[in-house]
Amino acid sequence: MEENMSFNFSIAELCQRGDKLIATYLRDQAEFVNYGYSAETATAIETQTNELKEFPTDDYYEGLQQIATNNKNKSRASLEYNLVDLRNRARLVYGINSVDYKAFKLKRVGDLNDNELVQRALLACQVAAPRLVPLGKRMVSQESLDVIMNDREQLDNDIDKQAAAITQRREKKIERTRKANKLYKLISEISDVGKLIWKGKNEAYYLDYVIYGSAKAVAQQDEELETEVSDTI
Repeated sequence: MEENMSFNFSIAELCQRGDKLIATYLRDQAEFVNYGYSAETATAIETQTNELKEFPTDDYYEGLQQIATNNKNKSRASLEYNLVDLRNRARLVYGINSVDYKAFKLKRVGDLNDNELVQRALLACQVAAPRLVPLGKRMVSQESLDVIMNDREQLDNDIDKQAAAITQRREKKIERTRKANKLYKLISEISDVGKLIWKGKNEAYYLDYVIYGSAKAVAQQDEELETEVSDTI
């Protein structure tokens, strides 16, 4: 089951908030000791933030999926072409209404899904194999069938690779979400404690922790805070 993000801003923004919190926490580390925190907390924030930064984005895995899909499409196109070629030659040999021609079952191969096409290619070669003598009049040979079977194997493999790429992208999305939620939980916890520490004591320090509860970007909030400060001077 896929997990949902616990926050409503980007992962890049979350990492930026993590970076800022590290510096803020180190500044106030002595105050956090009274709440049971230590230097290991700063290490945890930094480690989780860096791990999330280095974790490949969904765009990366989408690219791998697109490459796998493109390769699969190329393999399919090659197999379709050779099957249509076999169909046309069989039609010239047997005629479109003959039982032998219909046995190939190659009508509208473009409408078959990928797995159906793999199976239909095998059937066509099995039908053609004992008919190579009459088909030879239209230049169909064992080599022709071998090409089709090689294309079939390639498509079969590429279907598996595409499926693996789709699965990998889905699993990495779940893993990325879990890492992000874990970091957000830690950031939220430290921010809540930071607000408790400085509430009514130091407004500037207090606001350093309020920023993590907002959906606005860190840069935008910093700019707004600077404007508010300058307006009061």
